[in-house]
Amino acid sequence: MENPAAAAPDASAEGTFLWFLLLACGTLVAALLVAAHRLGLFYQLMHKVDETSIRHGGENVAAVLRAHGVRFLFTLVGGHISPLLVACEKLGIRVVDTRHEVTAVFAADAVARLTGTVGVAAVTAGPGLTNTVTAVKNAQVAQSPILLLGGAASTLLQKRGALQAIDQMSLFRPLCKFCASVRRVRDIVPTLRAAMAAAQSDTPGPVFVELPLDVLYPYFMVQKELVPAKSPKGLMGLVISWYLQNYLANLFAGAWEAQPEGPLPLDIPQASPQQVQRCVEILSRAKRPLLLLGSQALLPPTPANKLRAAVETLGVPCFLGGMARGLLGRNHPLHIRQNRSAALKKADVIILAGTVCDFRLSYGRVLSRRSKIIVINRNREEMLLNSDIFWKPQEAVQERRQRGP
Repeated sequence: MENPAAAAPDASAEGTFLWFLLLACGTLVAALLVAAHRLGLFYQLMHKVDETSIRHGGENVAAVLRAHGVRFLFTLVGGHISPLLVACEKLGIRVVDTRHEVTAVFAADAVARLTGTVGVAAVTAGPGLTNTVTAVKNAQVAQSPILLLGGAASTLLQKRGALQAIDQMSLFRPLCKFCASVRRVRDIVPTLRAAMAAAQSDTPGPVFVELPLDVLYPYFMVQKELVPAKSPKGLMGLVISWYLQNYLANLFAGAWEAQPEGPLPLDIPQASPQQVQRCVEILSRAKRPLLLLGSQALLPPTPANKLRAAVETLGVPCFLGGMARGLLGRNHPLHIRQNRSAALKKADVIILAGTVCDFRLSYGRVLSRRSKIIVINRNREEMLLNSDIFWKPQEAVQERRQRGP
């Protein structure tokens, strides 16, 4: 007869083995599914590649820029970005070639400040991008919405010693609100739409989108560079050949399918009714109010003529700085041009609208401690700059977000 005590350990061992076998199979299946997803195999089942098309990613870039009302593209021509320059010209966007990349970004910055839209510059990879750093930093400090398009080495050749290949993303992350590197042609449109929205939302500023060679040039040219003309021999050669063919297919899968190209909703800061009411109460009791308008007061969506009308209705004497200069014309009775420090010392209520207490206001030392100060700014760090040392706000208005068109 079979001994039950001896059979029990065998059954337990068999159960443990089956459990481990199921776990191993499940892990293997999960790993295969993740690998298939990362290789784009699932996407390619539903989105095909048009191998005969001569279209290129530069056309997608130009289409998004046109849909956002971009009229000028500033550049210094380079091979990495040639397709997008050609496409922009075909769609009626004026391509302005400069003598230096930093000039291209400064020009884009000027367009942004004067029009209230996003200024756009495109430069080639490596030294082309490093040459723009001063202008990009200037746009960041000035809160100017610009889009910098940068060329780059092919996605498969990055970090392999390609021509003019450097780590561009690490260079621009500290300078830009939004940084992205496009890895597939189909990602150009959504990435650029997100970048344009980020440049204008909240506190405006520069954004950077990296466009590698193989997402800008047409399929046949990328195929010629990526896939060997002769089929390799051996198992490893076949594996490499399959990988490159699949990489190319995933790069262009769904590239020319219709996508929304127009602007995304913006996060436009707006003061709450409660904040506005508190400011009204403070100002209504003022005997010697003073208004300081800075560049941020001229940001969209409020046009300059409406801001001027509001200042005139308010009737508060004011000093104008930055992009607010010229708002009231040459000889407006509310505009004070001299003795700002003395006026600030005598004012009982001071409104700092987009004006920062930095060196221009002696870090806040020119503000009287007896004055009630209303400070309005989209950026909290700038709004309260040096408030822990030389001055204190009575009402600090950092507007809440509101979705805009």
